Amino acid sequence: MTEVIHNIEEKTPKSSDLYSKSGEVLAQEIVDTVSMPYPVYINSGKGSKLTDVDGNEYIDLVGGFGPHVLGNAPEVVVDALKGAVDKGVQFGLQNPYQEPFARLLVESIPCAEKVVFCNSGTEASMFAIRAARSFTGKTKIAMFEGGFHGAHDYVLAKVVPTSSIDEPDFYSMGQGIPVETQSTVKMLPYLNDQAFDLIRKHADELALVLIEPVQGSNPRLDVADFLTELVKVCNEAGVLCLFDEVITGFRLAFGGAQEFFGLKPDMAIFGKAPGGGLPLGIVAGRADIMEVFTRQFDIYDDISAGMSPEPSVFTAGTFSGNPLTMAAGTAAVTYMRDHPEIYQNLAKNGTRLAEEVNEFCQLEEIPAVMSSALSLFYFRMQPGGTIKSVRDINRYNLKEADDLFMANLLDRGVIMTPMHIGYISAEHTPDDIDVAVKAIKESLLEVRKAGLI
Repeated sequence: MTEVIHNIEEKTPKSSDLYSKSGEVLAQEIVDTVSMPYPVYINSGKGSKLTDVDGNEYIDLVGGFGPHVLGNAPEVVVDALKGAVDKGVQFGLQNPYQEPFARLLVESIPCAEKVVFCNSGTEASMFAIRAARSFTGKTKIAMFEGGFHGAHDYVLAKVVPTSSIDEPDFYSMGQGIPVETQSTVKMLPYLNDQAFDLIRKHADELALVLIEPVQGSNPRLDVADFLTELVKVCNEAGVLCLFDEVITGFRLAFGGAQEFFGLKPDMAIFGKAPGGGLPLGIVAGRADIMEVFTRQFDIYDDISAGMSPEPSVFTAGTFSGNPLTMAAGTAAVTYMRDHPEIYQNLAKNGTRLAEEVNEFCQLEEIPAVMSSALSLFYFRMQPGGTIKSVRDINRYNLKEADDLFMANLLDRGVIMTPMHIGYISAEHTPDDIDVAVKAIKESLLEVRKAGLI
């Protein structure tokens, strides 16, 4: 580890200086789960590449954590922003950018009859849950083990690995979350038909079932039958079904997982890709459900605020629907719609990346696996072999091996996060994939050489 870190330090003195200063004023720079073993500070990005403050260039497998389906700084988005920014950055009031973007989304998302804008996937999750509770008059929600639905209190839930496979228990991730929130959440087993029986059993108290149609922690495409049955069971049980497409939306296919699997849930939430790289959250769904956002009450009237005669919810966000995000989103989604060939490129390159890495690991008997769903992948050193659920992932702690792998990858000009989730963009070329595969192979051999796997 010392040698590879020394190599990186020699190439990144400005990053090292920034890192030494940041802790003086920043309690947290980025999400802790994606902290690098040796942080580099990114100065610019274009296409499939990132350049750090020292001028070193990297193949980008971070993808901005998912938004960059079109690559870093796509020309259509940059041009749209340039055209909008001179007119004003933020108004707070209605602007002419929202309706065209909303109409484009309604035409693109199978379940969307109406949409609501906010600023992140977390906000979209929070507002969608609130809407479902208002619409149904029920309180509980259900989510699947291994799923992630944002950073608010209700959904920061992690499965207890020793709990029942058929009816898992969970605990809240991190401190500061009231234990009372757990009474409003039901954890369901993933890819397990017992989940359907639990939904039926608790239908009278469940407002909503949330699912990532493709889990970020376990990307796979063999889930169509499970998703189909889930939508059917929820419909029969009178429980709303929501697809969390923050990761899959406009990435797995133009119409997201709904288009890819041919399914239509009651609601869906989006973030990342349709924002073109700017902060965005979207709640989409049936018009009758979305009506709870339309009905307004007087927030200064305690009676109407607390006892609205019809289902209604309160939402707010200073920057929701802001002109820059709307302009960027419209440009990005329009380009994706008009260039369906990008999805062929994403599928081809993403599949090849995973196949070549997995073939190498099998040939060399290296305990590692790259799970993938086209342009989304999850790479992890995995002594247990195939990953079926999050329980298989949580069973092993290989941080030292992970850190050495990530450092070697960085030293070879490829950047990926220790969170293990990675993305490629439509700008990645076959040559980029070649470089990435070679770097991953060599880095794994270095980890094995160190005796860590």
